[in-house]
Amino acid sequence: MTKHAAIAIVRHSFYPSELNVKREAEALRETGFEVHVICLRGENEAARETIEGVEVHRLPVGHRRGKIFRYLWEYNAFFVLAAVKLAGLHRRLHFRAVQVNTMPDYLVFVALYPKLTGARVVLHLHEPIPELFETMFEGRWYTPAFVTLVTIAEEMSIAFADHCLTVTDEMKRNYVSRGANAEKITVIVNVPDDRYFRLERYEHLRSKVEATRRDERARGVFRVVTHGSIEERYGFDTIVRAVAVAKERVPGIEFRFMGGGSHLARVLALSKELGVEDRVHYLGFVPFDQMVEEILLADVCVVAVEKNPYSVLVHTNKMFEYIALEKPVVLSRLDAVAAFLPDDAALYFEPGNHQDLARQLETAAQDPAAAAARTLRAGERYREHRWENEKRLYLDRYRAV
Repeated sequence: MTKHAAIAIVRHSFYPSELNVKREAEALRETGFEVHVICLRGENEAARETIEGVEVHRLPVGHRRGKIFRYLWEYNAFFVLAAVKLAGLHRRLHFRAVQVNTMPDYLVFVALYPKLTGARVVLHLHEPIPELFETMFEGRWYTPAFVTLVTIAEEMSIAFADHCLTVTDEMKRNYVSRGANAEKITVIVNVPDDRYFRLERYEHLRSKVEATRRDERARGVFRVVTHGSIEERYGFDTIVRAVAVAKERVPGIEFRFMGGGSHLARVLALSKELGVEDRVHYLGFVPFDQMVEEILLADVCVVAVEKNPYSVLVHTNKMFEYIALEKPVVLSRLDAVAAFLPDDAALYFEPGNHQDLARQLETAAQDPAAAAARTLRAGERYREHRWENEKRLYLDRYRAV
């Protein structure tokens, strides 16, 4: 590898708040590459900025959740601007490689000019788009013609790339079942950055957390915590229903959650409807350190993702974040998750079944020693795939370019 060879990363997201892109960009920079990230531009963000040695180029496209036409407008506007920006940078820097992170799949074609002039193209497949769109837009827009269109786009995108990365073995098998070359795809498990999700980093919180937990245990409080996008498919309502059932056998149970999304009003209304509004605490968007503190104070963390064609293929970031911070986890039994984490490392419940979730919350509350043992086994499994290990696999794709 030539010292200071340049690599571009293109992602329809924000930087540096997109921690997955940040860790990859910094891994490449630490290896000796000059790294340029092309991304969205948020309010009050500079169009050009150097962040920890990474050159960031922000384009005048924002992001807002909405209906399919909103997503298509954003994707296509970003596609055009990113292709122009990338071509201009490539003429000056002669990128050794261009990495494009989905979604969408077809964003990889912004690298057409660099590819034709010698750059290698790596497509990072974070989501199976046909399955994700089926989950998000089922009904009016998700017609057979639409399925065919997004599937063809996926197949063409994979064929165009020189190499692909994806995040689970189930995702890889899914792509191969649609005709992709298995040798062209490397699985890099999407674990969090060790610098941010490592218990030792929060040693300064230890005494405060331990004091609070001692006090709450004396009062019988049992904290159930989750965070992230509050959308129907993530099962927040299932947790509220489970709390309403479990409160009879776990009198001190409380559900605390953080984040935002379109399903928030329904979750809060449901807690009132079920008479558990005093046990359901919405904390809003909170600073990162406060989020970590809430996780550390939890007795158990829950990932209640609903079962759908998309969710069975992927892991969730927050599952790994909880395990990295050494918290017991209760999880929806989904294919990719259950394949990664054995039954002796977590408590599983049937997706969408609040009675089953309530039973597992009661189990965790009544036997904390068993919960601690499962947490240790989850940590052993997680350490095999910490970012410091996955990073080696990731960088191997670039050492030969």
